Amino acid sequence: MKHRLLTLLFLIFFARIANAHSVGLLMVATGKYVQFIPQLIESARTYFCKGHDVHYYVFTDGNLQPAPDTTIIFQQRLGWPHDTLKRFSMYASHADQYQHHDYLFALDADMLFVDYVGSEILSDRVATLHPCLVNQRGTYETRSISTACVKADEGTHYFAGGFNGGSSKEFLKMACTITANIEKDLEHGFIALWHDESHLNRYFIDNKPTLILCPDYCYPEGWDLPYNPKLVALLKDHKKFQN
Repeated sequence: MKHRLLTLLFLIFFARIANAHSVGLLMVATGKYVQFIPQLIESARTYFCKGHDVHYYVFTDGNLQPAPDTTIIFQQRLGWPHDTLKRFSMYASHADQYQHHDYLFALDADMLFVDYVGSEILSDRVATLHPCLVNQRGTYETRSISTACVKADEGTHYFAGGFNGGSSKEFLKMACTITANIEKDLEHGFIALWHDESHLNRYFIDNKPTLILCPDYCYPEGWDLPYNPKLVALLKDHKKFQN
């Protein structure tokens, strides 16, 4: 009986290991945004992809201490709006540090995990519905000068820039494509309406998400919406953090 119990426990342990994945979580926190990182990572350690091998990557010019599960990547502050506009460029530029992961996800620094986020998010191309624009066409970039332009007959969902990801291969492909498109816009002296989020939405029109997450995964703090928050976007004075 004891031998059978030990065998069963071993099989359960082996099954868990076999189903575990390597996941990288990327966040940009330059300037004042660095203050959000300690609590964000602590919340992720509690709620994000439990049972999987998770490593955190922080792009920052701030004073953060590395940890066994955290890599600090120096990133000079670029100023508003380039700190957000060029996030995908940052991800693409340091691909060698995390391309070995099975999955990569990126999120805003001013967020907090408040409930379990697990294997249900693991897919090739993962997008999150914008909490303010569910069942609406959304505020796409519509000016034809931009590579992010969405025509009147295009677009079904509008996705938030606060949380997205996918398989390592697909995420880095997206990062490189969006980076190239943003650079083309900048060559013409143009910045899309919602910066990297505009380009993200264009990308997901051309490359359909394999998984669409509801606003549980990008829930504005203090709002009363018919969702069950798992990842909360914290309230803050936007102008204070942009200066």
